[in-house]
Formats: sequence, structure tokens, C-alpha cells
Amino acid sequence: MKDYVGLLLIAITLCCVSAGEISLDRNSRIVNGLNAANTPYNAYVLYLNSANSGFFGGGSLISDRHVLTAAQNIAGFVRWEVGLGSTVFGQLNIQISSQAVAHPSFNMANRANDIGFIVLPQPIVFTALISPIQLPIQGRNLPYENEEGMIVGFGFNSVGGQVRSDFLKVGYQRVISDSRCVGIYQITLPNHFCAEDSVMRSNVCNGDLGAGFVVSDRRIDTLVGVASLITASCDSTSPTGYTRVSQYRQWIRDNTGV
Repeated sequence: MKDYVGLLLIAITLCCVSAGEISLDRNSRIVNGLNAANTPYNAYVLYLNSANSGFFGGGSLISDRHVLTAAQNIAGFVRWEVGLGSTVFGQLNIQISSQAVAHPSFNMANRANDIGFIVLPQPIVFTALISPIQLPIQGRNLPYENEEGMIVGFGFNSVGGQVRSDFLKVGYQRVISDSRCVGIYQITLPNHFCAEDSVMRSNVCNGDLGAGFVVSDRRIDTLVGVASLITASCDSTSPTGYTRVSQYRQWIRDNTGV
């Protein structure tokens, strides 16, 4: 599924990579998704190391200065270029950050504690197109089994696709049982959960790791998961593994004030 030309065009479109060469070792995004409506918390993240090589991922705006994402998008990298404010890829507003914090107990081997945040250099002025997502109320261990959540990202329209979408795509997945989840990924419960779309077969791929899983809690959109684990190849049938945000609610508050 790797599309080196297509992914290089993504970097050119962002106008945010200068002389360095992007290493395009990871695949792209939501498959079998629909065009998303305005999703003001969604962040597109390009993360780069000291050699100016890097990859693509997702994130969620949680305050005027913080984007919650996966720790795997932070550990070992030194610069983050964050796109906000549009469902059209070429119209994203870009901020470049040199500050991010991964969870201190993050383990890349099994994705334990795969959560962290990027600190934006300038506070965001909230508008109808850019605004933060609510985090879970402390003590509520969301999401519940069989609860439906939403995941968004820019990228391929179908399994085996070769051209990224110019528009933000959305998929809807339901949380599966913990017993099925631990049979697929080496995780520690309840710090992770898994979800799948057994109807439309929408799913995330490597380039969307870090994106948010959002449910409606008491009629308020709430960020409950961070995309963390997928199978070796981007497909439409295997469940996605998510870091459960509620397990890290106090850590987020202690480090961001949110």
C-alpha cells in the first residue's frame, strides 16, 4: 500500500517540509470512510526527527495550546507540524512546534502508555472551525463495550488505494470485547480497548495513528481513545487498538492543566 509519490505530495501540499527528505515508511489513513463534516478538534500531524525525516499521524486539540496524540508520534522526534481548521487538506492552518511530551512509561514494543501531547507555540483562537474536544470526566471509564465512536483522517478511500483524499474522511466503529482485543494485540487492560466497523469496514491505517476516537457522552462529543495499534498491513477487517484516555486523565491534567 505504500505510495511514495502520493505521500510526498502530501508534504508538498502542507508547504511545511524544507530541505529535508521525508521518510515515507508508514502507510496512509481512513479506508472505506465517508466525507467528514466540520471536525474542529481534528489535527493532522507531521512529525520529524533531527535528520528532518519523519512520518504522518493524527491528533486532537484539547486546549488552546495542546494536541493530544500517540506517544509513538513523539518519542524520538524533535519537530511537529500541526494542521488544524479544515476538512480540505490544502486549506489546513499550520503551526510548527518543537515541544512535545510522551508519557514517561511509553513502551514502543507493545505500545503500553501510548499517549502524549504536542505543545503549540502560539495559543489558538477558537472559531467554528478550530475548537477543542472535551475529555472524559475523571472516574468515568469510557468507552463501553458495543459503544459506537467516530474516527477521522485524511487519506485513501479504499483498501489498496493509491491516492489520498483531498477531504477529511470519517469512519464509525463499535467497541469490541476485551477478550477479543487481547487476542489480537499485546495490551494491558483497561489501558487499551479495540473497536471495529463490521458493516462498512471503515478502518485506520498507520498514517492516522494518534487520531482520536470520539463518542457522545451525555450528548457532548468526548475524546475517549487515541489510535495506537493496527495489524501489520492496513486492511478493512482487523480491529484498531486505542489507548483509553480515561486511564490517563489525571496525568493529562497534571501536565497540561486540562
